[in-house]
Amino acid sequence: MTPADHSVPPHVPKPEGTCYLVICRDGPGAAEFRALHLDGHLEHVERHWTRYVTAGPLREPGGEALVGSLFLVMGNSLAEVKALMEADPYLSCGMYASVEYKEFTNSIGQFIGGKIWPSREAIRHRAAGGPPDDVPKGLSG
Repeated sequence: MTPADHSVPPHVPKPEGTCYLVICRDGPGAAEFRALHLDGHLEHVERHWTRYVTAGPLREPGGEALVGSLFLVMGNSLAEVKALMEADPYLSCGMYASVEYKEFTNSIGQFIGGKIWPSREAIRHRAAGGPPDDVPKGLSG
C-alpha cells in the first residue's frame, strides 16, 4: 500500500483490550539458546498466535545478527501477559538479559486499518499528558 492509495486514514474503533509492548534484549550466549529452544518457542507462539498483534526478532539497523525480540501482546492484565511470556521457552531458558513491559495503544496504521481518533481536537489534551476524559471529544479535524 502506498500513501497515494489512502492519503487520509479512516477513523476506526479503538481495538478492545490492553496491548502490551514487550522488549526483550539478548544476553550472553543468546544465539545458542535461540537455536536450542527454537522449536519450543515456535510451538508456543503458534499455539497462542491470536494473542499477538505482532512479534519478531530485533536487529541493529543494517545488521544481520539478532539482538533481541519484540512482542505486542493483547491481555487483560500485566500479570496475564507476563505469565504468557514466561511460558515461552525463549524467556524461561534465560536467553534474554532484560525483558521490559509497557502498555501500548494501537493508534494508527495498517494493522488497525486507519486511526483511532475522530479529530485532532479529540486527542490534543491527552497528547499533552492530560487525562483522556476531562476534555470533550471534538469532531472537527
